[in-house]
Amino acid sequence: MNRKSPSPRARLDLTRAEKFAFARHAVAGQLREIPGGLTAALGFGSRDSALELHADPPDGHCARRAEELAREAYGPELLEHCLRCWYFGDLFAQRDRVDYDPELLYVACLLHDIALTDRYRPLPADAPCFAVHGATVARRSLQAWGADTAFSDTVEEAIAAHLDVTAPVENGAEGYLLHAAARLDVVGARAAEIPEHVLHQVNTRHPRTRFTSELSRTLRREARERPDSRIAVLWKIGMRFPIILNPVAMS
Repeated sequence: MNRKSPSPRARLDLTRAEKFAFARHAVAGQLREIPGGLTAALGFGSRDSALELHADPPDGHCARRAEELAREAYGPELLEHCLRCWYFGDLFAQRDRVDYDPELLYVACLLHDIALTDRYRPLPADAPCFAVHGATVARRSLQAWGADTAFSDTVEEAIAAHLDVTAPVENGAEGYLLHAAARLDVVGARAAEIPEHVLHQVNTRHPRTRFTSELSRTLRREARERPDSRIAVLWKIGMRFPIILNPVAMS
C-alpha cells in the first residue's frame, strides 16, 4: 500500500491564506448540508429499509487493544461518540457500497479523538492539530501491538484527515467512512440519508448523555490553545451551532 502524505493543513500550523481557504471550503460545505439537516430534523429522512446495524464490532487483536486503550483514556462522552462512529461508518459503507476493512475502521473510530484526552493531549512541541497528534499516537500504539505497516499507516491517515472538509473515498475507504461518521455524529452531516429509527438504535446502544456540552467545552479549549489549527478555524466560523442543532441528537 502506498502511504499518502497528510495535507499541508494537517502537517503544520495554518498560514493566514490557508485559514481563509479552509474556512471558505468549510462554510460552503455547511451551506450544502443545510437542506439535508432540515429534512432530517423535520422527520423526512431516508426510509432505506436495507440499512441495518451489525450486532457486534470486530474482535481482532488490534481491535481489542484499541478498545482497552479507549476505555482507559476517554471519558464516557467521547467513548460513546467513538463507538457510535463505528456503527455510522458501517451504515455509510452499506449505503454508499464501499468495501472496507472492519477492524481497521473500528480502530480508527476508537482512536480518532484520542488526543482530546488529558492523557494524550499534544504538548507545545507536538503537532499543532489534535487530529494529527492523535494519528501519530494511534500509529505508534498499533506498531507496539504488532500491527503491520499498511494497517497502522492507514489508521494514521484516516485519523489525520477526519477534520478535513472532505475525505474522498479514492484516498482510502476507512478515511472516507470515519470522516462521514464523525461529521454525522458531531454536526448531523448527511443525517437525512440514514433512517431515523436506525439513528435511534445507535443512540440507544451508545447514549449521547452530556455529549454536546462536553464536546463543545473540549473543542472550545482546543481552539483557544491551538489558534492556528483546523479546529480553531471551524470553531471561529460557528461550528458550535450545528453541534447544538444536530438532528441526530433528537433521534
